[in-house]
Order: sequence, then C-alpha cells, then structure tokens
Amino acid sequence: MPGYLLRRVVFLVLSFALAMLVIFVLLRALPGDPANALLGADATDEQIAAARAQVGSDQPLLAQLVGWIGDITRLHLGQSFVGGYSVLPEIVDRLAVTLPLTLISFLISVAAAGLIGYLAAVRSESFFGVAISGLSQIGIAVPVFWVGILLVWIFALEAGWFPSGGFPADGWSTPGDVVSSLVLPVATIVIVMTASLVRYVRTATLDVLDSDYMRNARALGAGRWEAFLRHGLRNASVPVISILGIELASTLLGAVVVESVFSLPGLGSMLTKAIAQHDYPSIQGVLVVTTFLVLAIGFLADIVQRIIDPRLRSSLSGAQS
Repeated sequence: MPGYLLRRVVFLVLSFALAMLVIFVLLRALPGDPANALLGADATDEQIAAARAQVGSDQPLLAQLVGWIGDITRLHLGQSFVGGYSVLPEIVDRLAVTLPLTLISFLISVAAAGLIGYLAAVRSESFFGVAISGLSQIGIAVPVFWVGILLVWIFALEAGWFPSGGFPADGWSTPGDVVSSLVLPVATIVIVMTASLVRYVRTATLDVLDSDYMRNARALGAGRWEAFLRHGLRNASVPVISILGIELASTLLGAVVVESVFSLPGLGSMLTKAIAQHDYPSIQGVLVVTTFLVLAIGFLADIVQRIIDPRLRSSLSGAQS
C-alpha cells in the first residue's frame, strides 16, 4: 500500500504542477495586459507603467511564474486587482455555496441513479426498462441551463413555491432560507446527472445479473435482490466508481453554469465576474482551487476502486500499478 500510494501522490503533484503551468501560460497568451483592470480608457503612459509595476506584468514571464508558484506554496493566491480583497479567503467563503450544492446534488443523484438503474436492468425487456433508457438519453442531451430555466419558470414564476434565484444575505445562519434557495439548483443538477449515471448503473447491473455466480446464488434459493446485495453489488460498483469520480468533478465544474442561472454567490459567479473584469488573481485562484479539487477527486476514486475490487487490490501493496 505505501508504495502504490506514494506513486499516486507523486502523480497527483506532477499533474497539479503541469496544470498550473498550463493555466499560467494560457492566461498570459490572452490579448491584453492584466494592468488594464486598473486603468481607464484615457490612461497616460506613466499611469500604464505604474499599473504594470503594481500588478507585476512588467516583469519577465519566468519571474512572474516563479513568484506565482511561490505564492501558491505559501497558500497565498494574491489580491484582487479590482476588489482589493484577498483571493483565498474569498474563495473559501464562496465554497460554502459551491461545495454544498455539488455534494448534495451528487449524493441525491447517486441514490436515484442506483435505484433507477437497477430497476431498468432487472426489467430491461419491459416497457419500463426501455422507457428509462430513452428518458436517460433525453436527459443527457438537454443542456443543464435549459433545465434550470424550465424549473424556474414552472416552480418559481408559475407556482411560486421557491425563489427564482439568489442566496440569503446571512448565509447558513438562516438554514431554512438556504435550503429553499438551493432546491431548484440542486434539482437542476440532479436531473441531468441522474440521467447520465443511470446508463452506467444499468449496464454494470446487467453484466452482474447475467453472471454465473448470480445464477448459482439464485439456484441455491436466494432472491434476486438478496443475491445482488450479497454477491453482485460490489462487482457492479467497480466500473461505476471511476464514473462517479468523473461525474463529481463534472458537477463541480458544471456548478459554474448553474450558479449563473440562479445567481448564486459561489465560485461560478466569482469566475465569470473576474473574467469580465480581467482580474487575473481571482481567475487564477479559482482555477487553482477547482483544478486541485478535480485532481483530488480522481485520486480518491482510483483508491476506492482498488479497495473494492480484489483484482486491483494488489496494486495497493505495490505489486502492480
């Protein structure tokens, strides 16, 4: 286990470093200068030079890269050019919206997809199974922002059951208002994510139901549900675990769109505002945090998959990669 984990940690660190380099290069490749965020249209040459010195864009790219990496290692993501706030505390505050939105949606989607996918596999040749497969394909094809707009129209504007957007000014100190404001965003993500997951759960369950050990368990008197829980659940979950990691990472990134639709003060709104204002420290800070979270999710999914699957468990002892 220590050997395998060490290799995975080294790979995680190298992947994160490469991602940081790509982010740095791509942002500097964009037209314009970060100092423009501090300048007006009629800025003089002296003001432009002072602004460039203030944001550090007058330095060589290598010096900027080294300084930025040094800030990251000290957990300092800079100061916003426009708002003047420290980027990392602002990101932490906004994660109080983005992370609950992501995790709640993910857990509900996994539970719903597990049940629906199992039923669709058990009744794959019936009208119910065919209908579930068709609806899941439709759900995947529908853009998430369109689902959000549709839910706002039905449940906020027409029925008036939930707010159409926004987040309580007092945050989580008023949990009832927070839950009310998150119902429609969570439902938006759940609909799209469940539709995607159902396909994988259905396929994995069908493979297990057709296996020899499941038929033997049924022949010995176990019911279909009992045989599946005792002998098939672990095998069916192995291929789904890696998909869950991808889906969780996609949900985190997709929250940018959902937060925009529902005007939630999460990382999505921070990123879109920073892009509009050319606020490089805020853009870089959000990308650094989201990139690390996505890589960490993939790392954890890989470890969990090898713990569950006996065929891969030897990888944890370093016997195989």
